[in-house]
Amino acid sequence: MTSGPDDRGSLLRVLAREVLDSVGRRLDMYSGHEDEVIETVELLDASGLLGRDDLREAFEEADEDDDHAQAFAALLAGHLGQAADVERLGGDARVVAARLSATWQGHVLNRPRADTAWLTASQVAVRYGVTPQAVYKWIKAGRVRAEQTPGGSWRLPADQFDRGRTDPRRLAALKARLVEHAGDAPTASDGELADEIVSRRQS
Repeated sequence: MTSGPDDRGSLLRVLAREVLDSVGRRLDMYSGHEDEVIETVELLDASGLLGRDDLREAFEEADEDDDHAQAFAALLAGHLGQAADVERLGGDARVVAARLSATWQGHVLNRPRADTAWLTASQVAVRYGVTPQAVYKWIKAGRVRAEQTPGGSWRLPADQFDRGRTDPRRLAALKARLVEHAGDAPTASDGELADEIVSRRQS
C-alpha cells in the first residue's frame, strides 16, 4: 500500500515535530523556526536524501546526549547543502535549501562551548559544509588531529582549523570548481569534497 500526497505530508510534519521536540529541545535550537524545520524535512524528502541511513541513525541517537543531538543538527545542514545541488528540485527550492543549510549551520556554530580549545566532529563538519561522517574520515586518515574521549566521542583541537578557510562562499566556490573540472561527472560526494578541502588546507 502506498500513501497519497496528503498522507505523506502528514508523516513529514510528524517527523518535523519529532525533530523539534527532541533535538530542538535538547540544544535549545529551532525555537521560532518551526515552519523552517518542516520545510527542511520536505526538501530532504523531495531530494531523496531523507531516507539516508546516516540521517536515520543519527536521529535515532539524537536524544541520547548533546553531542548526538548536535551531530544530527550538523547532518541536517550538510544534507540540505547537498539538496541545493539536486537539479530536479528546481531553482527556487534549491535556493531555499541553501539558505536553510546556512541557517542551521549558524545555529550549530553559534552555540556556546564550555571549552573553546576543542571542537566536536559536528562543529568541524558545519564549518566545512560537510557531514560529520566526512570529518570521521579525516580523523581515520590522520589528516586532522583528534583524540577520543572516555565516552567514545571525538574532539579536535580548535587551533588547527583556519577560520579564513571555512567561509561558506569559499567552500561554495571550491565545490563549483570541483564540479566544473569533473565535466559531466556526478557532483562530488561528501568524502571527495572533504579530501579536497583538507588537502587544500594543508597545502
